[in-house]
Order: sequence, then structure tokens, then C-alpha cells
Amino acid sequence: MNLVLIETAGNQSFIFATNKLRENVGASELTARVGTEFVLEGVREADGPHLQRPSLASIRAALRDRDENPPVGASNPVEVIVAVSGKALLLVRDEALGRKIVSHVTRLALKKAPGLDVRGVVGPPLDLARASIHDAIKHVHRQFDTVRSQLPGPAARFQRLPIVVECSTSGLPAARFTIQSDRLPKDEQGARSAQSLAKLAASEGWQTRLNGILDMNRTQVTLPFSTTEIENLECGWLAIVHADGNGLGQVFLGFDGHIAPTFAENPVEHNRQYIGQLRRFSLALDECTEKAFCHSLSAFRPIQGVTPVVPMVLGGDDLTVVCDGSQALQFTKKFIECFEEQTRNHADVKRIMSNGATSCAGVAIVKPHFPFFAGYELAEQLLQSAKRLGKKDPNQPRSAIDFHILNHGSGPDLDRIRQELRKDSASLVARPYLLLFDPASPRRSWDDLSCRIDAVRGRGEDGRRQLPNSMLHELRASLFLGRDVAEAQLRLVRDRYKPHIDGLLANGKLFWAADEQYMTGLLDALDVAEFWKGQSS
Repeated sequence: MNLVLIETAGNQSFIFATNKLRENVGASELTARVGTEFVLEGVREADGPHLQRPSLASIRAALRDRDENPPVGASNPVEVIVAVSGKALLLVRDEALGRKIVSHVTRLALKKAPGLDVRGVVGPPLDLARASIHDAIKHVHRQFDTVRSQLPGPAARFQRLPIVVECSTSGLPAARFTIQSDRLPKDEQGARSAQSLAKLAASEGWQTRLNGILDMNRTQVTLPFSTTEIENLECGWLAIVHADGNGLGQVFLGFDGHIAPTFAENPVEHNRQYIGQLRRFSLALDECTEKAFCHSLSAFRPIQGVTPVVPMVLGGDDLTVVCDGSQALQFTKKFIECFEEQTRNHADVKRIMSNGATSCAGVAIVKPHFPFFAGYELAEQLLQSAKRLGKKDPNQPRSAIDFHILNHGSGPDLDRIRQELRKDSASLVARPYLLLFDPASPRRSWDDLSCRIDAVRGRGEDGRRQLPNSMLHELRASLFLGRDVAEAQLRLVRDRYKPHIDGLLANGKLFWAADEQYMTGLLDALDVAEFWKGQSS
């Protein structure tokens, strides 16, 4: 028998190639179909089990069912180990059968998902009684990387000679000129590439998939389907939220250490247990992320009966959404808490990760017409910043959130942005923030941030602000003159505004020492106070 790995690459550039949200969600749907619908069709064409079902829940049930998805043997030529968004791992009877499935899936992708980078490889012969399935999976992944490096990317498929009209949204060569009779919005008419047309055609499928996820989790909400709909709800700011689980890559690399019996004790039983638990663990991550998303929608306060969020990526341990900027932070915190709870309580995750998984997120808050791809790049940089803080202790990764409100249209380079928010040896921000207190990162928990925001927004019985805007503005300006000037400015006003100002301070000062530098949380609280809406948990 042989292992077969089929996987997409460059997913984010494919999904966020344009600023049209319908194309973005359509691209996300196409990516999801490759690892599920396309692969299951290829398995069926190879005389394997018929696992395609009308709903996600029934597909997952079929994959878990040993009768529906039996081990490879005389009566079954193909076993599906993993079939999730953008990735599939199969066990086939022989190499020729594996090549047939790879050929079917990649040909289907060329036809139905032009521009998506889809590769497949067939591993060397494998005997489960002699070789570790864990080592074989690592080998087939290395084989996949080699094949991918040797083949041209999807951009080579869209030649510019002879000269052709350019697509109005993607910049690729146009394949068709759409007109009003095609029932497209006015801003989506004109010269369109094959890639854009495929994404638009798949966008309704994404909505159907999303409705199925909401129904499966008994979540009754009305979601918008475009940023225009969010703007019509009078959302002055949009947020791009990108969340990703911590340490899952290391879990997969050491997956064989969680399987009993060990390979040395009983090779066949070990390999069979490995396949079953890898399948259940991968499906469980999908389910936990989907449930966490559905449950965290309660963090939003609906506007005109609509919950202002559009999910763009929802699978594995990944989440990317566009939502109302003023409510994004409360939603993000709620999502991470729900993800932790779901993974902590899911039996198939607990079997591998006894304490469940943690997650980090980046939140880029931008104006409605800011380019999606640039906004996503900033959210991705913020996510990596949050992960660096969350993984200070690699043995105990923690959940963290980093955020930035982009008030201008310059390039979203987080390193440059944070460098501008430094004065001498001091950082004028304490971001990112951990969801829970950690003595190794004092005063950088979400509760610390919340306390500072309460101090900024606090009002007395007469309804007036306890800390006047003018005083806060002077404190803010003093930060950019240096730590000594800011502390001197604080001494001028502290006695007058005690105890209300104490929530902004650390041991009576604006700055505290951490990580071989000084930092302050004042600017964080001032920047984000107006974006602290939604239903806090």
C-alpha cells in the first residue's frame, strides 16, 4: 500500500487576491472543496468508499465510521485518513491507484478552481507490519515539498501573450466579459478572469456551507454577505481578525508519542490506532473551531437585526473574519475562550492534548475601503506578534491578542509602526496582551487592559467623565516627549484625579520595566477605548 498526500498551497494569496468580498469567500469555499468534495469524488472514481454526503456532519460521521470508511484491504482499495479544508491524506492499495486519484483531483482543481495551487504525491510502498505510519507521513510531506519546489506556480498558467484584456478585479487575463444580464452587481461587471468567475460561482456554496455550520450548532443569527452590507449598518470601522491555534504543528510532529501501544510493542496495532486517532483529531479541530465561532457570535450586539461579521476562513484551527471594528476585540476574546473550552472538553482532542489547545489572534482595525489584502497582511503580522508573547514558555503556550487601529493609508508594516511607537528605551504600547495573567509578563493581561479602559471611560453620577479628555490628551502627548517628561506630567495631575487615574498606573507610574525595556499601557487604553463595544464575557 501507499500514502497519498493532496494539499493546497498559497491559500492566503489565493483567497485575498482581490478586494471583492464575494470573491474572497468564494476562494475560501474552493479551497475547502479541494480537500473534501474533490478528494472524495476522486476516491469514489477509484472504486473506493462513497463518502460524499449532503452535510458536513454526515460526511464527518461517515469518515469516522469503520463500516463506511474501512481499512485498506481486499474489499476496499482506498482509506481516507484525513479529508479537511485544503488537505487530504489517503492510504491506497497501490501506486497506480494513488496516481489516478491525484490526477483526478488536480484536473478537477484546474477546471473548477483556476489559480489555486493544488499538488499531490504518492509515497513509496508501505507495510504497516514493518514501517511506522508516522515516519511514512513525515516522508510523504518532505516528498510533497520537493515536488512543489520543482513545479511552476499557478501564475504561469495565465500568460499575457498574446495581449489580452485585464480582469477588472484580479489583474489576471480576462476570460469573459460579464454584463448586466449575468445578474452580477454593477461593480462586478466587465472583463473578468477565469479565477474571478470561479470564485464568484463558489461564493453561494460558501454561504450554504456556513448556514450548515450555524444549523449544526443551533445558532440562529442573520449574517451579512458583503462588506457593503456591513457598511450599510453604519459601521465606521472594519476589523480583519485572524486567529490560529498554538503549537498544533508540534503536536502533529510528535503525534506517535500519544499512541498506545508503541510501534515497538505492536507495529500493526500502533499504526491502526495512529490512523484512527489522527483522523478523529483532525475532524475534532474543525468541529471545535466551528463551535467556537458560533458560540462567540453572542459577543456581538446585532445592528438592525444583523450580526455584523463575515467569516472568510473557518477550518482546522484557523479563523479569519471581517466584522464591525468597534466590536472586534470583544468577539476575538470570546472566540479564543470558546476555542480553549471546546478543545479542552472534546474527547478526541483531550486524548492528544490533555489540557486542550490555546490560540492567538491579530486584529487589524481599518477604514471600510482599506484594501483587504493589506489589512490581512497587518492582521497576520499582529498574529505573529501575539504568538511570540504567547510562546515565551514553549512548554506552556498561552493565548494572546495583538491589535492595531490603522488611522492612515500608509503601508501596514507592523515593525515600522511599533518602531514609531518607541521613545528612547521605552515602548509606548504594551501590546500584545495575554488573555490570562502570567507572572512572566506582568501588567499585560486582558484584565489589565480592561481596567485601563474602564479608567479612561469612567463616568461619575452626573454623567461626566472622571478623567477629562483634555487631561488625557496632555498625558498622551507627553509620552512622545520621553518617559521622564510623561512621569513629570503625571505628577502634576495625579493627586487631583485620584483614585480614578490609578487604574492607568503601575505602582503609581505610567511606565514599568519588562523584557529589558520600559513600557506603558496608557496609549493602548486611549486608542482602543472607542472599540471596546460588544457583549463582554
